[in-house]
Amino acid sequence: MSITDDTPISRKRLQAVFEQLANDRKLEILGYAAGREEFTVSEVKGELGLAHTTAHEYCRDLHAAGFLVRKGGKPARYAPADFDLQLSLSSIADAVESESKTLEYTIETYGQGSIDDVIDIWERVEAGELTYREASEEVGMAHADFLRVAQELELLTR
Repeated sequence: MSITDDTPISRKRLQAVFEQLANDRKLEILGYAAGREEFTVSEVKGELGLAHTTAHEYCRDLHAAGFLVRKGGKPARYAPADFDLQLSLSSIADAVESESKTLEYTIETYGQGSIDDVIDIWERVEAGELTYREASEEVGMAHADFLRVAQELELLTR
């Protein structure tokens, strides 16, 4: 499965993509986008009868999932992303295996609670209280391993 690039897909990425596709209103936005080169949130709101905050949130979510491209300017404009969605049992198995290896390594190296430690400290990182390096030191984890776990748990993209 690929969306806008050929990097291997993670379990979390699979979940995020299909969460977007499971929402009927987001599918309507994608249908709307397919017929246009660019559009604004206000245009989506008016055409589909959505509240402005809902249209804004849904376009932002679809952008984060790789279905829309956000253009600059005021108001911001969106365009449909060029993507190819292919899924096989093999790609699902690879996603699960890849995640399992990263998290298994972390547990074997740093202990059973290490994943929870990263999740627990992440609020302080997001709040700007700690840098990634400081957080990795605080949980007693090598900086690169800390970043790999954060990436695998998709904390870096929140």
